[in-house]
Amino acid sequence: MLGIQDNRTKQGFSVTEQKPPKKKVTLALQGGASYGAFTWGVLDRLLEDERIEIVGISGASAGALNAVALAYGMDEGGRKGAQNCLRQTWTKLSYEEISKDMPYLGAKSKVMNKGLSAVFNFLSKYDKRGRVKATQAKIQGAVIALTSGKGDFFEDNIGRIIDFDSLKKKQDGIPLFVSATDIHNHKSRIFDRTDISARAVKASCALPEIFDDVIINGRLYWDGGFTDNPAITPLKECDAEDIIIIQTLPILKRKAPEEQATDEDMLYELLFNASVRKDIQAIQMDNARVRKDPEAAKKLGIKKINTHIINSGKVMPSKLTMCFDQDHLKTLHDMGYMAADKFLADHFDKIGNDSSFTMNTARPPSAHMRYRKENLNDNPKPVPAKKNKNFWKRFF
Repeated sequence: MLGIQDNRTKQGFSVTEQKPPKKKVTLALQGGASYGAFTWGVLDRLLEDERIEIVGISGASAGALNAVALAYGMDEGGRKGAQNCLRQTWTKLSYEEISKDMPYLGAKSKVMNKGLSAVFNFLSKYDKRGRVKATQAKIQGAVIALTSGKGDFFEDNIGRIIDFDSLKKKQDGIPLFVSATDIHNHKSRIFDRTDISARAVKASCALPEIFDDVIINGRLYWDGGFTDNPAITPLKECDAEDIIIIQTLPILKRKAPEEQATDEDMLYELLFNASVRKDIQAIQMDNARVRKDPEAAKKLGIKKINTHIINSGKVMPSKLTMCFDQDHLKTLHDMGYMAADKFLADHFDKIGNDSSFTMNTARPPSAHMRYRKENLNDNPKPVPAKKNKNFWKRFF
């Protein structure tokens, strides 16, 4: 090789290695309170891969926080700037930081938190059911409601990291969409770079049990996850054929009813993914139109969209959504980083070519009934009810 290169140089040729064009994608970031740290880890890994160009971002709730941090960081310092902004945001969101402003404790909160964390970490070693961690999450949720949920605390904290005026001015930046739920008409309200603000992000995160009323221009808003978790439709207009949905609570395949997690986990899984199911099904219908009659689809403004999902691939307990201690957030970040790494290894070649996820690859809505037909009708043995092992402990 060295000889060939030398000969080419002598003959006046320059040998340059051409890099393949970057693959353009848009990102749809789900909410999920502390599980947004999983998304942070996914974004961290995607930003490291310079083969990918992000040309649109949409987020709801915690996904909205990730979206604005990513967009602002990219505006100010490119990929490294985005990684730094995301890290600063999640450090600021940690329970250790938030509790510094807890009423009546002030500086003592640091000592108290250190002691509580030590106790919880010790007890967690002997708790296989996760009750200790769930109790810790409830305490942290109460503190967050007392601090972040009141007044302008949330907006002030986010405003120290993200300059929203700068986001508005940079109209040539990555298209940004943040969803909130308009309580007056029960519809999704999409904020973009023209009207994004710290208050709009708060509206997107506004779970009613945590936050005071968030009113913008006389209208009351709740968490964007109730209607669009996240908003996918605006991403179809961006300059990309691929949408990567970063899913905090996965749609999991289950062969039988008794394989399900707790009722609460199942409820969260269904609610969190209702809009995602609807949007992916709509995309699949549009793709079918494109395949059937490309010219007619083009006239209607319909283009082929490839859908991809990055998730943990396992049950994410809903009882831990309000667990914001730094160790837990770091664990979630690392989980997201590894999930993105696996996605890139398994599906990078599909980006720009085909979907790696469709609703056909998820559990279809009729799976439960099909299981009953195939198993219960032919062999009519009732599914045994779960026994409450703790029942007799009430009396002994």
